[in-house]
Amino acid sequence: MPYILEHLTSLRQEITDLRNMNELSALKSADSQIDQSAVEMRANRLAEIKKELSQMLNRPEDPRVWWEKGGRRNRVA
Repeated sequence: MPYILEHLTSLRQEITDLRNMNELSALKSADSQIDQSAVEMRANRLAEIKKELSQMLNRPEDPRVWWEKGGRRNRVA
């Protein structure tokens, strides 16, 4: 579980950073090709994050994946 929380926190921070950079870019009066390319790269990264988050909602078929990443062992009841 700590792995997932750390990863979500990291993604949240990255989203905030990308949005802030996009806002600063929007305030510029003239966009160069480099600026436009940077905007497109940030938009692509935001789309990748969205896809990654949607994949996190789907539990893997193998429950060991969830336990191993969290450092916990699967218990037998």
